[in-house]
Amino acid sequence: MRYKEEDYTESKDEDKKEDYTVSKNEDKKDFRRMPVIHPYKKILDKAFHKASMASETVSARDRLLQIRIKELKRVETATGSVVDYLNKIVDKTPHVNLMPQYYTELVSLIVDKAQFKKSLGAIRWAAEKSKSLETTYKRKLKGAQARDLARIRTEFYGRLSSVLHQIRRDLIYLEDCRAHLKNLPRFKEMKTVVIAGFPNVGKSSVLRALTGAEPDIQPYPFTTKTVRVGYLENSVQFVDTPGLLDRALSKRNKIELQAIIALSHLGEMILFVFDPSETCGYKMDEQMNLYREIKTEFGIPSVVCFNKIDMCDSAACQKYVKMVDEDVFMVSAKEGKGIDELSKFFLRDILPSKKKFYVDINRN
Repeated sequence: MRYKEEDYTESKDEDKKEDYTVSKNEDKKDFRRMPVIHPYKKILDKAFHKASMASETVSARDRLLQIRIKELKRVETATGSVVDYLNKIVDKTPHVNLMPQYYTELVSLIVDKAQFKKSLGAIRWAAEKSKSLETTYKRKLKGAQARDLARIRTEFYGRLSSVLHQIRRDLIYLEDCRAHLKNLPRFKEMKTVVIAGFPNVGKSSVLRALTGAEPDIQPYPFTTKTVRVGYLENSVQFVDTPGLLDRALSKRNKIELQAIIALSHLGEMILFVFDPSETCGYKMDEQMNLYREIKTEFGIPSVVCFNKIDMCDSAACQKYVKMVDEDVFMVSAKEGKGIDELSKFFLRDILPSKKKFYVDINRN
């Protein structure tokens, strides 16, 4: 019998009650946990090879009994191999509904969430169907004549192959998703500041100066850029997104805009970095326009950092400082000037935790 969509498509209520447990020590949003998903023929080849090897270990005084046990062993082993592998795919795949909103939106930029869940449901269905077939054919083997044992086991292999054949496209789709999702940037559940500003204003230098270490560089799969993540005394997480927050929003494509919106759910605050020396190649008027645009788009608190003060005239800086109505810090990341004051600002617990990052799976 072929599967039907209603056999595995979950309702909203069932989705909340789904038996999907995640270890407290595992990252609920780390798609690196997903195993490599093989084509259905490779899964079957491995299962049948294991079954053949397992049957060689069977011995009994009675020849008929030995043949029956061998065939039972093959059915049992082949099923176990297939079911264990399919369940591993389901169990090791992070549950999208248990993710923070920002991460759910990032996932949505890469995969079709509805199809992703549907394919996982198909994998779950195949595991359950395989177990059902095992029960049926073991019962047949136990009551069959000697001449029928090999035929019954062969028939079982055919039915098992048919089940796997039905989910072949789901396996291919999930492997394609895994290959992309494994590169999603990983963030910690802590107070977060998103860094913005034009290229070459010194965002990475400020990040490095604040965190005291080389930032963790992570790929961003829906752009050609990367994410830089750094931590201040394990209390504040800083996220720099080159290629996303460094030019006017009006010049963004749809995917970039969605990524920016997703990041707005991650950050409690924006740290906007200016280069008043204009050695970055952008005039201060351009930088000020970007600052206002991002501030309006994100709708969250912001703080301003005027970097490279060792390279500009202080009087000229003041003109633009007066245009900013947030806290302003004058720094030189290169020379370390003003970094202590900026660090103390973030460590004063000025970032209100505005969101609950994870759903409590133990909640009634």
